[in-house]
Amino acid sequence: MGSRVASDMIVDVLVEAGITHMFGLPGGNTMEIWKALHGREHEIRAVVPRDEQTASCMADMYGKMTGKPGVFSAQGAFAGSTGMFGVIEGFLSHSPMLVLSEMSEVDRFILHGPIQSATGHYGSFDLPGIFRSSTKYVAVAHYPHEAVIGTQLAIKHAVAGNPGPAAVLFRSNAVKGDVPEDGFPEIYETGPYLATEKTCPPATAIEAAAGKLAKAKHPVIIAGNGVRIAGAFDELRAVAELLGASVVTSYLGKSTIPETHPLAAGPIGYTGVPLANETVGNADVILVVGCRLKPQETCFANPKMIDPKRQTIIQIDVDARNASWTIPTNLSLVGDAKLSLALLKDSLRSMVDAAVAAERTRAAAALKEARAAFAHPSMQSTAVPLYPQRVVAEVGDAAPEDAIICTDAGNNRHWMNHFFRTKRVNSYFGTGGIGGVSWSMAATLAAKIIAPERPAIGVCSDGGFAMQMHVLLSAVQYEVAPIYVVMNNSALGMTGQGMGNRSVGNKFPDTDYAAIARACGCYAEQVRKPGEVRQAIAEAMRQQRPAVIDVIIDADQNMKKELYSPLATEVLAGTAMRTY
Repeated sequence: MGSRVASDMIVDVLVEAGITHMFGLPGGNTMEIWKALHGREHEIRAVVPRDEQTASCMADMYGKMTGKPGVFSAQGAFAGSTGMFGVIEGFLSHSPMLVLSEMSEVDRFILHGPIQSATGHYGSFDLPGIFRSSTKYVAVAHYPHEAVIGTQLAIKHAVAGNPGPAAVLFRSNAVKGDVPEDGFPEIYETGPYLATEKTCPPATAIEAAAGKLAKAKHPVIIAGNGVRIAGAFDELRAVAELLGASVVTSYLGKSTIPETHPLAAGPIGYTGVPLANETVGNADVILVVGCRLKPQETCFANPKMIDPKRQTIIQIDVDARNASWTIPTNLSLVGDAKLSLALLKDSLRSMVDAAVAAERTRAAAALKEARAAFAHPSMQSTAVPLYPQRVVAEVGDAAPEDAIICTDAGNNRHWMNHFFRTKRVNSYFGTGGIGGVSWSMAATLAAKIIAPERPAIGVCSDGGFAMQMHVLLSAVQYEVAPIYVVMNNSALGMTGQGMGNRSVGNKFPDTDYAAIARACGCYAEQVRKPGEVRQAIAEAMRQQRPAVIDVIIDADQNMKKELYSPLATEVLAGTAMRTY
């Protein structure tokens, strides 16, 4: 009777699932899995950054970009602490992820609470409990069979329905032990576990939705993260063009339609584009696709924007629990966004008056031009220090159409969301789960490793850059060339402005991040004048090595004062009337 080591079979499972990269730091008993990758680098590329936070964020970005689980593997204590940054982001933004970790329990001493032990027994910390709070599924493998089958099931759970992280936590004997070839239960190939059909709404629901949209005078589509997850970009555009309906997006839905499209009205929400919020407010029928309508997206449920008493609301979501979660709908279609939109398009074909749709499209494009969406005088400011709005304009001018843009948390995220105009679908990624500062550092590096042929530009603050600037060392090591644009005001700007005249601890010494980047072997410039950002990015792309553009910005530009939607402000001030 033959047998194979469980760790080798776990790598087989990853290959069978079509996973191409593993991110993490070898440690504890996960070293068995990392050793099993030796000689199989042509099948799975091992990427080892300098800490678990970065590795988990890279795995999150892999899931966002590819739709396959991003694998994050690290020793238990560190996977469950610094590594939770990216896991929680993936959980809240529905990125498929697979966490492979372990208990550090020293086999037969599981009840003795040895150093780093994570079993949850007396004297140990509860790693399974930590992951149960922030993942879709946790398998605790006590035996080699469980280690292999648990990995298969975790991948299944990571991609099924609403995707998200799933974890497998190994006992030491489980990952090191042998799996008999004729043992029970039998271990099957991984593929069939993943071969599940996408769900779709019943035909009667599709017909009812099509009827409501066809009769609408001012239909509007809200496109969220679910459109990106389903890859429903063509179907979204087709339904919008068939109806002549304007499309607005959530923060995580940005770039589900190019914002250069005449029907794209921009992102909604408290720091969204005024045209987008107004467009939703004027709609009589709203089609919500893959968006949970969080308070930040609805200007804190301001009825001037969305009101189920005066508007017909149709919602498509893969999870029935998300429909009518925050705002009641008239009709909920539970199913995959791509399939649901394709069925809706087919039903609408015979119902829509093409001349009416063409007039709506013309009117939407004219209004967009009249409102100068994604344009503002501040974007052309010649002030020194540079306005962040001007920085966004120059990034937009310099970024090629095929560039992958990653944005961070803090003020820079809102400047970019508001003013940056996307040119291509699925090209713009941000941290919209936990909204974690420094996420873009790891995400941009991951994007360049996953798609080396495309430019990858990360926009962050000096606060975020300082948190994970060691990614530059990994970029040099792996010979990839991400470009980082740092909005440097020597402060945690968003929190400092939020604390007003009682701000404490938010100012930092002036730091030359370009000098630090050059010491790491990167191309870098510190820029202070208008026009220099655009030039520096162009030069960075010619250099073909990691690059940092350290931009000294005006610290007095206040995101909340400049960008907050009046619809959000009046709710926060308690002056908005709720009608439901």
